[in-house]
Amino acid sequence: MVDHMSQPSDVESKFADLQRAFAREGGLSVDQRHAALKTLRQLLIARADDYVSAIDADFRGRSRHETLLTEVAVVISAIDYTLPKLRKWSSTRKIRLGFPYWPASGEIRPQPRGVAGIIAPSNYPLQLAMMPLIGALSAGCRAMVKPSEFTPRTAALIASHVEAAFAPTVVSVVTGGADVAASLTALPFDIIHFTGSSRVGAMVAQAAAKNMTPVVLELGGKSPVIVDDSADLSRAAQSIIAGKLINAGQTCVAPDYVYVPHRLKDKLIDEMRRAAQKFYPKPDGGDYTAIASDQAIDRQNALADGHSTLPLFDQDLAAPLVAPRLIDAPADDSRIMREEIFGPLLPIFGYGAIDEVIDRVNALPEALVIYWFGDRNRNFESVADKTLSGGISVNETVLQAGVNALPFGGIGRSGVGRYHGKAGFDSFSHERVIFNQSRMSITGLMRPPYGKVAERILRGLLR
Repeated sequence: MVDHMSQPSDVESKFADLQRAFAREGGLSVDQRHAALKTLRQLLIARADDYVSAIDADFRGRSRHETLLTEVAVVISAIDYTLPKLRKWSSTRKIRLGFPYWPASGEIRPQPRGVAGIIAPSNYPLQLAMMPLIGALSAGCRAMVKPSEFTPRTAALIASHVEAAFAPTVVSVVTGGADVAASLTALPFDIIHFTGSSRVGAMVAQAAAKNMTPVVLELGGKSPVIVDDSADLSRAAQSIIAGKLINAGQTCVAPDYVYVPHRLKDKLIDEMRRAAQKFYPKPDGGDYTAIASDQAIDRQNALADGHSTLPLFDQDLAAPLVAPRLIDAPADDSRIMREEIFGPLLPIFGYGAIDEVIDRVNALPEALVIYWFGDRNRNFESVADKTLSGGISVNETVLQAGVNALPFGGIGRSGVGRYHGKAGFDSFSHERVIFNQSRMSITGLMRPPYGKVAERILRGLLR
């Protein structure tokens, strides 16, 4: 457990240290960034088993393999992707300027924004603290990280390991609850990265706006699955179930509801039950993750209450495990269709024409991702053209969130901004523009008093 919870005064003190260091020394040099990321990598490898144990305890039962894959390996992969590209990303880019500015020239010089604040959630407590930190360090920012108070053992490990590995003027960690988070968002950070619910994300954005602090908000939301007539149903079912049941559905990019042609609905249901039982032949054997709190279990039961449910497993499970269920065609105004589910429940609907699905998707807040199963056909293009989402994944679920070459983020209610890989570097960087004027320039001929030369130049520009 956390031995010492930070107080708002601790946040202010640590922020002041980071701010003074940036004012005195600037951001991290490229060599310092390399060293910091390598240190973080070594820490994760050395302490991987510690994180497995802490997260297992915080979740009251978390699959060891899921933790190693989704918390440790994915972060190490992100560091390995970043390190060889960092010098190129950080270099000044020359910009060629044409008529009428030639022979003047331009440059874009990426510079660290300054001091970054990072607020992480509880569902992937290590990954979602470290991934934005990789972006901040790669850009040369100094950073303050606040892990989730709902995973206290993991928060304590992050605090002790990071603070032992980094100087407090490079990375500091604060632990605690909503009062600590509120204190962080009230300070004049140069950028804040928040992962969590849309409700809290709106509060973070409002607090940050008072200091004109830019924000990156990763907010999740309701990500639909659309199964086309052309889909391979067995393949689709396995991908949907794998994406839905990893971390027992406590994933921001988990499939949130499914649309399938009416004539294929029963067959898809059979395939999904078959897939669930193939992946988890012994659901209580350690591979299937628990729901993190009794309150979250109560919420899952409340979401399912009053609906027609179809179990995916043949056996019941005891808390803190929650058996996955399909929810057959809940009403549009039901709670389960108005809120992000964040658990192992999955509404399923039949449909006739693709425009019916598009209308239903557009009636809900913008999704973090739309999952499409089938060919890249006319129906797919209609969905791509007529809906909004952070991304589209074709014939796969969840995996796209771990691809470092692809920017990750939402739109509208599902988020603001992007990170992962180069997108993370860009978010935590300021692209400073430098304009270099030459001794001789055409623009110098455009100053008053205007005459024939100016007239000729204007005729050329307006031609």
